[in-house]
Amino acid sequence: MLYLKRIAINGRFLSQPVTGVQRYARELLLNFDSLLSSVAASSPAIEVLVPNNAQRVPPFRNLKIRSIGRLTGHSWEQFELPWYCKGKLLFTPSGGAPLFHDCQVATIPDAAVFATPEAYSVPYRAWYRWLHTRMGKSARRIMTVSEFSKSELVRYCGLPPSKIVVTPLGCDHFTHFEPDPSILARHGLKKGAYVLAVSSHNPNKNFSGFAKALTHFGERPPPFVICGDMNGKVFGASGAIPSGVVQVGRVSDAELCALYEGARCFVFPSFYEGFGLPPLEAMNRGCPVICSGIPALRETCGDAALYCDPADPTSIALRIEAVLNDEALRQQLISAGRKRSQGFLWERTAAVTWSILQEAAAEK
Repeated sequence: MLYLKRIAINGRFLSQPVTGVQRYARELLLNFDSLLSSVAASSPAIEVLVPNNAQRVPPFRNLKIRSIGRLTGHSWEQFELPWYCKGKLLFTPSGGAPLFHDCQVATIPDAAVFATPEAYSVPYRAWYRWLHTRMGKSARRIMTVSEFSKSELVRYCGLPPSKIVVTPLGCDHFTHFEPDPSILARHGLKKGAYVLAVSSHNPNKNFSGFAKALTHFGERPPPFVICGDMNGKVFGASGAIPSGVVQVGRVSDAELCALYEGARCFVFPSFYEGFGLPPLEAMNRGCPVICSGIPALRETCGDAALYCDPADPTSIALRIEAVLNDEALRQQLISAGRKRSQGFLWERTAAVTWSILQEAAAEK
């Protein structure tokens, strides 16, 4: 098989805080690095191009990291990155691929900017709606994370289904972290006695519905804990969170591990998702999961979660109450969740993605 001489990876995500899309990109590259140990001799040359403010670069053994250009952010991605990618296949695993490069593969995880525009700031949604439509039509392949997201990209961007490849995410990264239980002590939390929600403060995540469920429990509710950060440049207003809810903000992976393991249950009441990684992370750490009965989460969680109506705080509360009061149900969810999470491996995601990149590089 004939390849382009080189493949470049858009490493802008290595200059950003780690949320779901950056997690996907990081784990993909870590597994590419392992994969290349056995196939490097027959592979095209590959390097990760990063802006000069990249600070979260893992210690790769086989992937070459190259800092390029003087700009950062969108300007670097759109104007400097294409210059250094001439004659290369470019893979963008996170964010926006450059418009002025005609040989690329890109990941679009969902169609949320089309389906729920109110969840995003006006500049953010305007840019990504235009970019995803154009990028989807010009790229050699589009990667996405679920069959649901594939159907949404076909619907909103008018892409042919044959151009879109589904590669579900992994969750086994959480097996590598030693939990840091100090996060519980700092916020006065007792193991096994609180209800947890985790995500960025995007209105789609429905933290307000989670908080409203608290009123169902009367004067002595269990502690409700929200873990995640807010970015006003990206997301729209997510609503006020009552003072009775404990907000721990952004945490390390080790702290998040401890929060999952210490929770009585995990709640993910999203209105819209392309995949839903936090429920799988919770399952991986032995935490029973309650989540919205929306298509993407049913595809991801299968029969290993208890489903609720995200638009009805009472439905959310009743599911929480069921898990709090029924230990047999709780143990059933823990067992089913651990089994479910074992089927989502980053190694598998990376192997399929690498195969697609080789196919795209081989095309004339």
